[in-house]
Order: sequence, then C-alpha cells, then structure tokens
Amino acid sequence: MASEKTEREEKDTIYLVPHTHYDAIWVFTKEDYFYINMVPILKEVAELVEKTDYKFLIEQTFLLEEMEKRYPEVYTSIAKSIKEGAIEIVDGEYLMADTMLPEGETLIREILLGKRYVKEKFGVDVPVMWQADSFGLNAQLPQIYKKSGYRYVAFRRGVSERKPSEFLWEGLDGTRILAHWMPLGYRAGLDLTKLEESYEKLKDVAVTSRILMPSGSGVTVPQPETPEAVKAWNEKKGEVTEMKIATPGEFFEALEDEIEEKKLKMNVRKGEMYSGKYSEVFPNCCSSRMWLKQILCWYESWLICCERWGTINYLLNNPYPSEEARICWRKILYIAFHDVAPGTGMDEGYDEVRHFRSFFNTEMTARCRRILTQVIEAESEEGVEPKNIPMLLLMMHGYGDIIVFNSLSWEVKNWIEMDLNFDRGKLVTINGLKSGEEEIDVEVIKFARYEDDSLRYARIGFVPSVPAMGYKLYKILEREPKRYRYDPNFIMIRGNTIENRFFGVDVDPATGLIDVSLDGGKVERERICTANELVLEEETGDLYYHRETLGIPLKTEKGEGVKYGSFRVENFYITKSPLRRVINVETDYFSLRWPYRLTEKLEPLIWRHKFLECSKKIIVYRDIPRIDFITTIVDKHPRARLRVRFSTDMKSLVYACGSQFGVVSRPTDLWHYKPKEKWAEEPCGVFPSLKWLDYSDGRNGLTVIHRGIPENEVRDGDVYLTLLRSVSMLSSDGRTGPAIPVPDAQELRRYVFSYSIYPHKGDWREASSYKHALEFNCSLDAVQLREEKKLPLKQSFLKIEPENVVLSALKKAEEGDEVILRFYETEGEETDAEITLFKEPKSVRPVNLLEEENEEVKKELKQEGKKIELMLKPFEIVTLKMDF
Repeated sequence: MASEKTEREEKDTIYLVPHTHYDAIWVFTKEDYFYINMVPILKEVAELVEKTDYKFLIEQTFLLEEMEKRYPEVYTSIAKSIKEGAIEIVDGEYLMADTMLPEGETLIREILLGKRYVKEKFGVDVPVMWQADSFGLNAQLPQIYKKSGYRYVAFRRGVSERKPSEFLWEGLDGTRILAHWMPLGYRAGLDLTKLEESYEKLKDVAVTSRILMPSGSGVTVPQPETPEAVKAWNEKKGEVTEMKIATPGEFFEALEDEIEEKKLKMNVRKGEMYSGKYSEVFPNCCSSRMWLKQILCWYESWLICCERWGTINYLLNNPYPSEEARICWRKILYIAFHDVAPGTGMDEGYDEVRHFRSFFNTEMTARCRRILTQVIEAESEEGVEPKNIPMLLLMMHGYGDIIVFNSLSWEVKNWIEMDLNFDRGKLVTINGLKSGEEEIDVEVIKFARYEDDSLRYARIGFVPSVPAMGYKLYKILEREPKRYRYDPNFIMIRGNTIENRFFGVDVDPATGLIDVSLDGGKVERERICTANELVLEEETGDLYYHRETLGIPLKTEKGEGVKYGSFRVENFYITKSPLRRVINVETDYFSLRWPYRLTEKLEPLIWRHKFLECSKKIIVYRDIPRIDFITTIVDKHPRARLRVRFSTDMKSLVYACGSQFGVVSRPTDLWHYKPKEKWAEEPCGVFPSLKWLDYSDGRNGLTVIHRGIPENEVRDGDVYLTLLRSVSMLSSDGRTGPAIPVPDAQELRRYVFSYSIYPHKGDWREASSYKHALEFNCSLDAVQLREEKKLPLKQSFLKIEPENVVLSALKKAEEGDEVILRFYETEGEETDAEITLFKEPKSVRPVNLLEEENEEVKKELKQEGKKIELMLKPFEIVTLKMDF
C-alpha cells in the first residue's frame, strides 16, 4: 500500500481546461462576437457537456446576460451545467477589464456586478480570477481579489520571472493570493496533437505535480475530439502522467492540497505584473486612440462624484437613483473592457462608445445638477435642524448667490469657472465674492449686458476654499473685496518672468516654452524644468506598438530633429487678472521651411506643408501651487507620435506613478536598456500612470498631473507624456492581430489635452502629489441660486483625516438601506484615521468589496457619535457598511 501511495503522489496530473476567451469587441463587432460565442461555441459546448465528460469555463457575465435574452434554451442548458459544476464561471467580472487604465473603483464594480449576477442566477461562488488577456496587472489586485472573494488567480501576461509558474503574489498592502502564470498562454493545450510537447514545457516550470494546461483561445469553438484525445493519452501514458478534462477550480484545489500536504515554501512575488520579458503587455496601447482614455478618465470621475452626492442626498431623505447609477456604471464598465480602453480593436468597434459620450454629456449633466439642487433644497430652511447648525452660520442667501461643492474628503482650494445669468437690472458688475468674513477676488472671463448696462450673463473664475465633501456659499460683491495686509499670496510679471510665492516662470516668446524654478530660500531660485515642449516623432507602428527608424525626433520646439521641418510661433500674449496669468501661445508645425541648410545663420523665408496646429494656454495662479496646461492640437500629420516634454537636471534611477489605490515605483531610462537574452517584447521605457507621476532626486521634484493621458516615460532626466500616436494598422505585421487598416486611429482630428505640473521640495510623499492630482481631476462644482434660501454658510458631510487616507466610494449598498463608505491609505504608511460624518450612524461594520461581512475583513474600530476611528495598514483598502 505504501509503495502504491508513493507512486500516486509522484505521478503528474495534467488538468486540461477547455475554454474560449470572449471579446466584447476587437476584430469583429459586438454583434459578431455575440453570435460567434452563443451559437457556434456555447450551443455546441452545452451539447458536449450533456453527452460526454466534457467540461468548460465561461469568463464574463455580460455575455451570459445577453444570451439569456437571445437564446433562452441554450442559456437554460448552460445554467444547469454551471450549477452541476461541469461548466465553471471563472473571472466572473461583468467584462474583463484592463487593469492598468481604469480607476480602482471601476475594477471593483466590474467584479461586484459580475459576481452578484453569478450568485443570483446560478447560486455559485467564483473562487478563480482568470485574467486571460488583460495587458498587465496592477499592484493592488491581490488585495482587490482577496477582498472580492477570490482564492486564486490565473493570468497570462506580465511576469518578470519564468520559474516557477505557481507562486504567492503579494500586493502593495501585503495581501497574498495563490497565483498561476500561464507559461504557454491560454493556448497550451489547443493543439491536441502537441499535448506532450506542451506538457514537457509546463512541467519544467511547475512547482508541484499538478499541471494546468488551458485548451482554447479567443473565440475558439470546442473540439468534440477532446475526450478521445484524453482517453488516448491515459491509455498510453496514464501510469506516469494522468490527464483529465477539468476546470480551473479543480486544478487550484489540487494544487493547494499538495502545497499544504508537502509543506512547500512558495516563492513570493511582489507588486505589479507589467514586464514584457516572457509575455507581451503592449505598453504603447496606452496612447492608441487617446479619446478613449480621455473619456474613461472624465466619466469615471464624474460618475464617482455624482454617486457621492447622490448618497448625501439619500441621507438627507431623498430617493437614491439606483437604476440611473446602474445604467451609467454599465457604460463605464464597457469602456473599461480590455480591448476598449486600450483602443486595440477595429474602427467600427468603437461606434457605440461614441454614442456614450452624448449620453454622459446630456443625461449625466442633468442628473448631477438635479442631485445638487436637491441637496440645496434639503439643506435650506425646511431641511436644517437648528440644533446642528450654529445660528451664526445660518444666512439668508438670495437670487444670484453661488454655492460651491467639493467632492473630495479634505478641504480643497482650487480654481473653478462657472456661468451666471441675471435678470435685467439686478447687477451691474462683479468684483468679488464674500462668504462670512472671507472675501475673495474674481476674474470675469466674459460677459454680456442688457441695454440698461446691467449684467445679463457672466462667466467668472475664482479660487474658493470648500470644506471636505461639502459646500460653501458665496455672495456676489459689486465692490472690491477687502485686502489683507499680511496675505502671503501674490502674482506679478517682471519682463518675461511671472512670479508667485511658489515659483518663478520664465517665458521664452520665441518658442513659447517656460523655465520653472522654485524658491531656494536664502539663495536664488533653483531651476526645476523647462516645460511644455512638443516633441514630434516618427511613427511606423500600429495600435499595439510604437516603432521608429530615425532614432531622433522629426522636430522639437527647441529645434532638435530632422533639418527640413520646424515649429513656428504664430502668436504670443499674456493675459492677466488678480488671480492668474495666462500665457497664450499659438504654434504651427511645417514639414518644410526654406532655407533648410545653414539655418544657424539664415532666417527661414518660406514655410510649407503645415500639418500641426497647436494652441497652448499656460496658467499660473496666485493661490495654487500648480501650473496648468490646456493644449489644443489640430492633427493633420499621419504616422507621427506627439509627446510633451518636461526637461529637468534631476537624476534618479526610479520615479513614482499613481496607480489603482496606491503608488508604484518604475525604472527610468528603460529605453536605453538592451537585454542580452531575447524578450517577448523589448523594453521601450513607457508605462501607464493613473492621474500623476513624480520624478524627484530627493531634494527637489516634479509632479506631472494629467487628465486621461496615461502613457509616460522618464529618459535622460526628461519626463514625457504621450499626447497621441497616429497609426493606420491594427497590427502592421499580423502577429498581434489581423493586419486590418484602422484609418480612424490616424487621429487626424482636434484634441484638447489638460495636464499640469506641481514643482516641489522633497519627494512625492512630502509633497502630497496624489492630493494635487486628485484636486486637478476632481473639479469643484458650483450652482447659482435662483431664489432666496436660508442655508448654512458652509457644511461638511464627510471628512477623512489625515489626508493620506483617500475617499474612494460613497454609495448606497447593493442590498438594503445601508450606505457603503470605501477609502484607502496612499502613502504606504500605517495610519490612524478619523472619519467625521454629518449625522450619527446606528451601526458601522467592516465588509469586503462585495459588501459582505466575513472574518478576513474584520477590523477594530471605535465609533463615538459622528466620529469613527480605526487604523489602516500601508496601502490598505477599507470598506464600511453604515446603517443610519
């Protein structure tokens, strides 16, 4: 018996997993993929499972939802097999998201929506995360997955080490999850004639005798001969290596059992999976079809903020817009899909996303305004409880006054613009705003008057300070606001230099570039960077890869590059107000100027072939330590990459990038690295970032903030953001996909890019770079009062301290009447946090990301009245369920 047991323990077991990978769009339309997956694939799967010992997996609930409507008989058969275990739901997301580009909150909603559907329809859990095709995995996924009920993760892309294929993956917060990397991708067992060859390669890197062999690919029909192939294998080799048709869950359970039985010490790998050494992660898709990245960023932020105010409104006894929120989130989750957000599909696949833009721009605008109006009504005289609001703060506010809303969990001081409309004779001029004792300046950007010279319309800009997750009221002043003798803020121009208390900005009118320097204290200002230089480069690549042959730019605004072309400044001027200076630069790029030789001593006389039109606004504020850039590009230049460069003298081997629920460190100068061994994908130096990146030498630093411009690189001390890439092929060589022309991806259109820099002392932690990035991306909102209201002067509905603990979600629970509050620590420091609410909850309970209580998320917390105190580990995500 003992020898038989030893023989069984030493025998390998191959878990052959039949599957297909579902793409919502890619090289076919959404309708094509529905048909292919439902009829030729899953209908056949249902019959095979019913008649044989065949097994299968299904990834995404988006497909199942649609199948239930279109093919109810097939759906019923599939549902029966899921409940019986012959078909396993793995991944279980609504749609398999790209994990590098969307917000962390979006990734949670993909899982939440998908897993709730699976539980409701089939009564089963989804313990296996199956990342078959996402282009790399972010560093917080172990925590997200474990807190979403996953026990295991199998994935295809991003490892930097080939051996072993099984390991413990550790996230930023220290959470570990049992992981399997697919060494041969998800096609290891697709060719049933080469199973032995695949087995030998997989065995070489496996930790145990359990071998996972995926047998499928994208939109691949099931192979009815699979059971016979497995039977033939076992007849020939079964005494040494057994093969069975299985599901991923069976593999992982056996793997876990063997690890525990043999007490194996598992290898631990930390952080993100984003290396191209053994599998492609396609970093350049972060700049394909840039409009997709922009709308994902804009609409995620918009929806998350609207959801927060909808929850405040709900707590003020108004209805919660559950169905409206659900509709909006489904559209965001579609955009976040791993072939939508990266932009790697054919042109027609994105038609539906274009329609989403008009939906958000109309429907969401109206919904957000309606919610804020309801909050105002609830807070007005009828909704205010005098015992909670000091009488000093209760003020009568009248027609034309302004209420400003802040959606972040700390007090925010930021620039805001708004439009005001007035009845005839009500107001003649606007010179300032007043809130209690505070009086602030206003910039009137444009206006229109009635015939009697009273104001009919005005667009104004100002810099209010608004309480955490709250609002503040301002009255319009027709007189000048009070001046404070000891106000440290100032802004002034000396020649071509703009100065405020934060930095100096030297402007070169010949190029439109600026040099930014920080106050050096007792010494002169120290230069931080030359900023906002456009760099035009050759582009011979496709949607997946940037390629170039020149090795130098086509042209930069400093004049580097090919001799023939050049940028030319067409217009330059500076506008000023008490609050800011705006440098306006209009620049065009010409592919040919003449003379193009002896240019160091001959001025150009003829300019031809204008293929770029650039309009830049560079905004320096009196009261804000950022410099904002609004760059408008009219692109007529095919086969080009356009980047913006910030040149520094700093030197560092690494830089920091904002990521989902945290910050990751990335190498600089990777463009220069030429590996000795062959990589699946040669390092190119570019990476994605979420909202910001920071390059620092420890003494000084530069935070570059962006709104939907994720691709970045740090090379030779210079920081680059990629604005766009003009390509004409989905895959130029037919290797990463079909060689399909994609004329729309040439980006021959008008773009508006918003980004910012925050020069600072010290590193990103000392500078709170993440805070400035969130303020740039989560704008203040404002409403003009149209009638008299008795309102508190200011109000904070939710405050989280200290500021390195960041609000992620405030929403109504998916079930019941409770409220979900989610937040995370973002500096990598253990932190004692205090949450202050505007009303006292009856109970507060920690829950997981599925809004369920369990042992893994139990946490000590202290609640006294409206305050909650608890400790967060570095980079920890905490979710609380509150009953009011």
